[in-house]
Formats: sequence, C-alpha cells, structure tokens
Amino acid sequence: MTVAEILSVEIPSGTHMAQRWLGGRFRLDERISSGDQVSGPCGSSWEARGLSLWKATDRLLGRPVTIYLLPPGIPVPRAVVDAVQSAARVTDPRLATIYDTDFTPNGPEGPYIVSEWAPGTHLEDLVLAGLPHPALAAAMIADAADALAVAHQAGRPHLRLTPRAVRWDPGCGLKITGLGIDAALCDPEALGNPEALGNPEALGNPEALGNPEALYGPEAGDAATADTKALARMLYALLTGYWPGDEPTALPPAPRHKGRVCTPRQVRAGVPALLDAITYRALQGQAADAPLRTQTPAGLAMALRMVQRPSHQLDRPEEPVAVPVVQPSQGSGRRHGRHARARAGSRLRTTLLRPPVQRPAV
Repeated sequence: MTVAEILSVEIPSGTHMAQRWLGGRFRLDERISSGDQVSGPCGSSWEARGLSLWKATDRLLGRPVTIYLLPPGIPVPRAVVDAVQSAARVTDPRLATIYDTDFTPNGPEGPYIVSEWAPGTHLEDLVLAGLPHPALAAAMIADAADALAVAHQAGRPHLRLTPRAVRWDPGCGLKITGLGIDAALCDPEALGNPEALGNPEALGNPEALGNPEALYGPEAGDAATADTKALARMLYALLTGYWPGDEPTALPPAPRHKGRVCTPRQVRAGVPALLDAITYRALQGQAADAPLRTQTPAGLAMALRMVQRPSHQLDRPEEPVAVPVVQPSQGSGRRHGRHARARAGSRLRTTLLRPPVQRPAV
C-alpha cells in the first residue's frame, strides 16, 4: 500500500505511523493538526481538501522536519509552486527553511513540501499561558519584523501571518513558519477543486493569490501594510492578552470603546507610552513617528529596536554604566537626564525614539 493510499483514510491528528517514508528519506512520524499551523477556518479547509501536516524525520541528516502532504492525483497549482520557490530563496534564521519538494501529482507518494521543523510554543498558547514582560514582547515582534523585512526585500510577503505562524523557544528564539505557502494553500481555489483545475486564472494567478484585501479586508492595502498590521496585532496580544483583529483566534477579543480598540495602556498597566503609541498606530498601518506615513515591517522593527533592547540581550544582566551626574546650579532646581539614568544591576532600559544628546560633566 502506498503512502497516498494510506492517507486517503481519515487519520486523526496526533497519530503515529510505523515506518512510512517519502522519497525514501523522510519518515512520517506524527500527524499535526492543521489548526496548529494557521488560525481560523483555513486549517479545517486544508483537511477538507485532502491536505495534511506531519512531523517527520529526515533520515539523511537526522533532523525533524515538517511535511505538507498535498492531495494526490491533483496537479499542484502554479501559485503554490511559485510561493514555495520564492520562499525557498529567502534566507533568514528566523524563517522556516524549505528543504525539499516533490510536485508530481500521480506519483506513488503524492506531492509534498518539506519545511524546517519549528520548535517552541506558538504565540497564541504563549499568551494564554501568561503575558511576557513588555520589553520581551517588543523584542520578539522586532525580531519577527526584521525577518519579514528580509522576506519583503526579496519579494516574498507572508500574507497569512497569524499567532500560530510564529513560535518562540527560549533556547532557539523566534521562528516564523509558512512564508507565502500558508497563504497559497489557504486559497479556496488552490487544492481539491476539480472545476477550477482547468481555469489557469483561478489557480495560477499569483497576483490574485497575493491580494491582501482577500485575506485582511479592503483596508489592508498592499502586502507590506498587511504583514505590518498582522505584526501589530500580535504585539498587541503579547502586551494585553487580547486579540484586536476580526479573524477568530483562541484569544478573547480586545475591549473596545465607541467602536475602537482600546490602546494597550488602557488594557494593561505598565506598558511604556512609546510602545503603546507604536503598537496602536501600527494597527492602523501608520508609522509611529509620522502618522501620515505608511508603516512597513522594516520601519516597525526599527521603532521597536529603539524602544527596547533586542531579545538576545534580555537574558544577560547589563554591566553597571557610569553616567556623569550633572549637578544643578544652586537655586535653579533643574534636573538633567532623568530618562537616561542607569542603575547598577538593571537588566532593561527604555530609550527614546530620538536618543538624548550626551552632555559633558561639569
């Protein structure tokens, strides 16, 4: 019995299979729920159309991998092939790497995509387990925005960025899965629709596939704005524990006042004012320092980096920094450099978007 014949039978997620291989190299170990990869109804539509996700083992290199097993006997749409090929050309350690593909529809194993296995906890479960410090939340999303900026520079937006597409592991850091691929596979015309197979406009039109309005609504604008808004929604969730978007997640919806989402500081005490402003404006696709300018992943990463230190520095205590103290003139009562003071043993320091000018000691 071939793998395709075995998988034609309904196999629940979490099922282990004994010694089933793809390409003589990848051993299927455990089926993963599609909802563990993407939020909302997309995961259930994958399974309804015959697509399944698996944790597997690469026998050649001895590492775990993720397998997208596509339905057999159906030609892989051009849009999916283009998405996989463009994602494979993007190189960043925070983006799950594409390792291998086989798009032969009528082969004994069916078409499949092999991607890097992402360890850790996705942001949805991370938020449900307890909110991180605002500094760590900002650093995590800054890392994610940095990675997406690399992808956008290479011409490959994500377009399906959800809390389940971002994973965090204390040892390995942050990893984003499904770059371009999840959006392609979530297209209802992509797989399992025999009537659309003869329609190249429905299946092989990357412009239609990469239409952010179809994924995020008509207000999303271009792909950069769509991905930036998705990052801002995840930052909001990490700061507050609530989800500000309209798409369904396991998180409770964000509180609203007069129809508008409350700002993070209105929901959770202790969120820095600048981080509050950056998050809230990014939800509208606006840059924090210029509301009339469109925000991008690169711009969001830069703003967050200037508010909080990067995540790879959060676990190491800072060395005490000697800061010259400016004695106020007698009777002046003025105080200098309040925002720039440093304390011995302080692990986190909030800075301004525009760093203060250093004044010599007098």
